[in-house]
Amino acid sequence: MLREYVLEDFGAVHSFASDPRIARFVDWGPNTEDDTRAYLEGCIAAQEASPRTVFALAIALPGGRPVGSVGLTLDEQQRGHLGYVVGVDHWGRGYATEAATCLLAHAHNTLELDLIEATCRPANMASARVLEKIGMTFTGVRPRDRFVGGQWSDSLVFAAGSSSSEPPSVDLF
Repeated sequence: MLREYVLEDFGAVHSFASDPRIARFVDWGPNTEDDTRAYLEGCIAAQEASPRTVFALAIALPGGRPVGSVGLTLDEQQRGHLGYVVGVDHWGRGYATEAATCLLAHAHNTLELDLIEATCRPANMASARVLEKIGMTFTGVRPRDRFVGGQWSDSLVFAAGSSSSEPPSVDLF
């Protein structure tokens, strides 16, 4: 289930956001407690923004405990940037695929974005497979695009546009 974040999610979010096994693929973390608190406060502030340009949602199990995050950020050109992270204990269960599918559908069907982009590190083949499964197309490599783990890393770039196959219709909110 996807839902908005609340401050009470701190413990669950910090448990995956502080994990160095996740940080090896992203340009943040492992989070300190202050980092996690700032992230949650930013998510909650974004919920009230008008127009809303940041959709950062908890990937939650029944009962509501977050096991990951999925996000969509709109840039000045009204293009979407999709990202997700799932706690290591929940890898390989399809949560990232399901969550990213829903947010991609929301980007197309509700926000009517023409272009949604996502990136991942070349070593993160599981994430690349998720992006392919949700209908995004590999468009190239951005060399030395992100500073990850103390060094510059390339990014694999994936995109989905209005000309690609229609995503499923979902009600996100």
